[in-house]
Amino acid sequence: MPVKLPKPGLRNVDGILLYLEHAGPYLATLTPVERVVSSEMTEAGQLVEVVDFPFYGRSLFIEHIVMLSLYDEFIYHETLVHPALLSVERPEKVLIIGGGDGGALREVLKHPVSEVTMVELDRSVIDLVMRHLPQVPDGAFDDDRLRLVIGDGRAFVERSEEKYDVVILDLTDPYGQAARLYTREFYRKVRDVLGDGGLMVTHSTGLHINRLAFQRVYRAIREVFPRHAVARTYIPSFTDDWTFSFGSESVVPPDVDPDTIRRRFEGRGLDGKTKFYSPEMHHSLFQHPVFVRRTLEEEVEPSTDANPAEIED
Repeated sequence: MPVKLPKPGLRNVDGILLYLEHAGPYLATLTPVERVVSSEMTEAGQLVEVVDFPFYGRSLFIEHIVMLSLYDEFIYHETLVHPALLSVERPEKVLIIGGGDGGALREVLKHPVSEVTMVELDRSVIDLVMRHLPQVPDGAFDDDRLRLVIGDGRAFVERSEEKYDVVILDLTDPYGQAARLYTREFYRKVRDVLGDGGLMVTHSTGLHINRLAFQRVYRAIREVFPRHAVARTYIPSFTDDWTFSFGSESVVPPDVDPDTIRRRFEGRGLDGKTKFYSPEMHHSLFQHPVFVRRTLEEEVEPSTDANPAEIED
């Protein structure tokens, strides 16, 4: 008999306000709430909530799925950004699709890049973050190197005639319309906007709870890019080992030798500017136990436009 989880969101249990989140089809979390800071439907039709928790601190939810918590957002954003940018000798132009909370942008701008184009669907997310979580972007939206575009990320990539050194896909999880940004056809378009020696990175969901979605996304990347790799690290507020998948025509982060990573890290003035990532741990992010290596090698159907990978609820 199929298991049916209770509806996600705020609920009162025995006089205690709790937030119920579906971590996956068979797992939910209940977290005590100190305060509901904001809850509103945006112009793009998304329910966006900002909630204070005793342990995770202030947290951002979109459609009842946690996007970030102040307790550990730096783990996610630093893993998404620094292995990618340090794998490119001189990254000048970076494209971020999504990333309305500004955390990925903040980390990119720590590098001496000349231009960052960020395409965010929902301007309201940026506005909410600036009001209630300004420490996440930490002034990044005011940087002169930013070109902010409000619009559909896939349409932008499909129309773009520019080339980028790094493309960062900082997206909501693959469900609904966002699933269009995790398909083989979309990755082919991303490949077309990468310059020589460039690479792309996307978060690719949790390893355990939504394993098949992760496998299908990674399979799609493998079918498009001759070089590919997966980083993995535990993010407490995401309740899982989180995966980050990379694709390139020429180089992915584990291809770069440790001395080069250290030299670029120091040369770009990143010492003391990260809380999670370091050159010493760079390659460890790509070292996996046997069962994970087997998971990566399993034959699964790639995520496609006709049948996109989606997380289960």
